[in-house]
Amino acid sequence: MPRTPRKKENKIVEIVEPVKEPEPEPEIEQAPEPEQHPSTDEEIELEIPKKRPKQRSEKQLEQLRLAREKSLANKEMRRKQKEEEEEKIKQELEAKIQAEKKAIEQKIVKKALSIKKKEIKKQEILDEISDDETPIEKIKIPIKKEPNLKVKTNKTLYFD
Repeated sequence: MPRTPRKKENKIVEIVEPVKEPEPEPEIEQAPEPEQHPSTDEEIELEIPKKRPKQRSEKQLEQLRLAREKSLANKEMRRKQKEEEEEKIKQELEAKIQAEKKAIEQKIVKKALSIKKKEIKKQEILDEISDDETPIEKIKIPIKKEPNLKVKTNKTLYFD
């Protein structure tokens, strides 16, 4: 279907006439003013008459209606595709987050198991030591005595 040219805008013409003020009587002769071009004093715009749009035939109207329907269908299809892509991206992101959480949980569980195993081994070692039937004897710890401090007295002799 061939394209129709764009419609031209209509311009409204306004003619502005300069307002003349009464000139005071010249006492001294003045130098004559240069004449101005009439296009600078007045705005000249042409009036363009409105063109009537051509009457469209039934075939043209039918084609226009079909084109609009197809355009709307394509718009709806693109919108649905965009929503589906966004949903896929969202699901992929959630899957990544879940995988990271599982990996972290597995690391935590492994660490907890290793800690528990170490505690069990320590407890077994302590149990083996306590299972020995060696007699428990009291050990005498020597007490340190404080050294005797000799007090020095200052003896002064006085002679009479």
